[in-house]
Amino acid sequence: MQRGSSKCELCGFEHTLSVYEIPPASDPSVEQSILVCETCHNQIEEPEKMDVNHWRCLNDSMWNPEPAVQVMAWRLLKRLDSEDWAQDLLDTLYLEPEVQQWAQAT
Repeated sequence: MQRGSSKCELCGFEHTLSVYEIPPASDPSVEQSILVCETCHNQIEEPEKMDVNHWRCLNDSMWNPEPAVQVMAWRLLKRLDSEDWAQDLLDTLYLEPEVQQWAQAT
């Protein structure tokens, strides 16, 4: 809660927050988790229900200094890469090599 300032680390919403462990989480920890709102959590877990416009928030959250947030932003943008804006964001997102490996490990 402290790291995320009591807000969803993806969209910034302040209510109905929970911890989401970024798979593969062999040793679940704060470093391998993010704080998400109910809307983000439901859309992460059920990709077929994704609201494309909700994820425009990734334009900001992908620059979060926390690797776990970067990984989740990258994965969501990959899911949305048929959208021009999402592909543009992916093209500008740089991840450190170890963070990139984590993002691709699904």
